[in-house]
Amino acid sequence: MLEQDMTTDTVLIGGGELGRCPTRIHHQRFTVPTAAPDPVIERRIADGRRWEATVMDRIPGADRTTTVTAPGDPFDAGAPVEIASGVDPESREEITLTLLRAGVPIVTGARLSRPSHHSVGQPDLLVRLPDGYAPVEVKHHLVVGRSGISARSTPIGDLTATSGTPRTFRPARSADLLQTAHYWTLLDTFGLANTRHLAGVIGAEAEIQCLWVDLDAGRLPVLSRYATALSTAIETVSAGREHPDTPLVPPVWRGECRGCPWAPLCRSELEAADHVSLLPAVRAADTKLLLDAGITTTATIARLTPATAPPDLDNPGEAILQAKARSAGALLPRAGEDLSLPDAALEVDFDVETYHGVLYLAGLLISEDGTSRYRPFTDWTGEPDGERRVLADLFRFFDGLVERGDFVVYHWTGYERTILKEAGRRHGLSLTTAPSVDAWFDRYACDLWAWTKRRFVSPNGYSLKVVAPLCGFNWRDDDPGGAQSEIWYSDLLEGDLSQRPRLLAYNEDDVVAQLAIRRWVRARHPISG
Repeated sequence: MLEQDMTTDTVLIGGGELGRCPTRIHHQRFTVPTAAPDPVIERRIADGRRWEATVMDRIPGADRTTTVTAPGDPFDAGAPVEIASGVDPESREEITLTLLRAGVPIVTGARLSRPSHHSVGQPDLLVRLPDGYAPVEVKHHLVVGRSGISARSTPIGDLTATSGTPRTFRPARSADLLQTAHYWTLLDTFGLANTRHLAGVIGAEAEIQCLWVDLDAGRLPVLSRYATALSTAIETVSAGREHPDTPLVPPVWRGECRGCPWAPLCRSELEAADHVSLLPAVRAADTKLLLDAGITTTATIARLTPATAPPDLDNPGEAILQAKARSAGALLPRAGEDLSLPDAALEVDFDVETYHGVLYLAGLLISEDGTSRYRPFTDWTGEPDGERRVLADLFRFFDGLVERGDFVVYHWTGYERTILKEAGRRHGLSLTTAPSVDAWFDRYACDLWAWTKRRFVSPNGYSLKVVAPLCGFNWRDDDPGGAQSEIWYSDLLEGDLSQRPRLLAYNEDDVVAQLAIRRWVRARHPISG
């Protein structure tokens, strides 16, 4: 959430702005949107609110929660208290401090501000621990990682047991911790924060749990990184007040841009400038190196050699190849790679559609004797039995291919095999012609994404939606994408039957796109089978 307060001359930074791209902070504050809201982003926001409501219903003592609407309203200091959504900011802050000083165990709907610290915040939960309060944020994404910052996990029903099971906090979600550091610091200015620097994040894991993190631990503590992020945000907003039409930090394309509502604005500016950051091989540190060396465009990079590139560039060879592919507007074959494709009498292109990780559509394009036909296995109910039926039909089909022989199954990335493994475990289903899904795919399938990435250089990554158009294929839908298809399926479950043919057409195009890529390769590179 982006908290703002433009009613004072003092710059106040909200928790949602910490760790954000400075250009995004500027646009969010000072730029009037010119495009319609992105339905994918709007749906994610709505899903996040629903998830937050689900979590709030499970906090300890939720059934005894008191709701207050104004300062002075009565409350039970021994049970959770919610500050109603319609309360004005000044009253919300007064109520918050009253509740915390009374020792309320859990407070929701709180607000704190300290103009002297340029800070304002609305934490999802404030939880009383033996040594003071801790902020807890609720996020509609996974936060448990295989590596990262040390954390302790506790079930939602035992929220204050902060010394729970050892876990690690997912590095890609470190902005969540900067946000909690913001709220912990605000609490600390009032003398109300816990002295162990603890803050929690409840993610979207299947088992609702809180990951507790010591914000002052580690080689580079979260609180230290937070101080830097806060300073950057203050500088960005201060400059924006002076020059609202010009961000302090010019746009640079990074991985996080794909989820930003301002991405189209920045992308158009960067495309017009042929900016070096548009190349996937050019990382954030590389961008600075190149710009400092006076290299500002991808066209300039295309004229470099590894010997003439800046010496500290991470992967100059790949950046140069990508720049050449961008100049050509095409896939370029890598030198010395065998461009032979797996060859069989029967070729099957395979793609799945899922909703919140649950399989509802498995599409197959079956090509033999110069003709192709599309065969989908579907479930439109959203029920577990429907997923089981789709998976059982698909496994029977795959087993039948093995009995027939002389075939190959193509798919794009490892997502398909991952989904089949997870669904197989859920329903106790397996293939009869291999000891595991992985073994079956290793023997009978070809990941066309991995094959293409190894043998060709793409100007803009290796998404199917990027590569297929370079091979002359375009989707029938004007807004194709996995995130969009989840919205269509959700609408279908709510009764919009017009989404069914749209989903089938989208899935069919996904498998036809794979065939189009192979035909493009075989037509231009006769060495292939």
